[in-house]
Amino acid sequence: MAQADSKPSQILLLKDMGVVVYSYTAGNYINFQFSNQQWLTGYIDWIRNDSIQINQFALQSTVSVYGTYGQDTLKLGKLVVKINEIIAFPIERGHYNSVFTNGAFLMAGGVGYLGLNAINSFSNKDPLFAGNNIPKLVGGALAWVAGWILNRTHPNYRPIGKRFSIETL
Repeated sequence: MAQADSKPSQILLLKDMGVVVYSYTAGNYINFQFSNQQWLTGYIDWIRNDSIQINQFALQSTVSVYGTYGQDTLKLGKLVVKINEIIAFPIERGHYNSVFTNGAFLMAGGVGYLGLNAINSFSNKDPLFAGNNIPKLVGGALAWVAGWILNRTHPNYRPIGKRFSIETL
C-alpha cells in the first residue's frame, strides 16, 4: 500500500545554484537545521521522494574519572523528517572562515573607532557631534555597517532557499 509520492529514493542531493555540492545515501552521516531552528545529527536509514528517516544521536562532552575530556554518544532514536522541513546544512570542516570573511573584524573595528573617538572628544572637552568630528563618526558607523552586511551575506551554514536547494533522485 505504498503511495506514489513516497516511493523509495536512493540519493538526497544538496545543490548550489543547480550544481551538486554534496550527496547523501542511506547509511551516511547527516547534519542539518530543522524548521524549528534545531540542528539535528544522525545516520540516514532511508530516503524517499518527500522524506528521510534518520537514526538520531547527539555528542556530549564529558569528563572521565581521570580528569580528561571525551565525547559521549547519546542515542535519541529514529526520526522521520520531511524534505521541505530542512532549512540549512552546515559548511563542512576545512572551509576557511575568518574574522575578515564573516565581517567580525569590520564590526569590531567600527565600534572601537566610534568608542575611541567618543573618549577622545570627551577627554579634550570637545563636542562629540562637532563639524570636524562627524565624518569620523560616519566612518566608524560605515565600517560597522559593512561588517554587518558581510556577516549577513556570508553565513557559516548553507541556507536552503535562493542559492541552495535539496533534491532527491
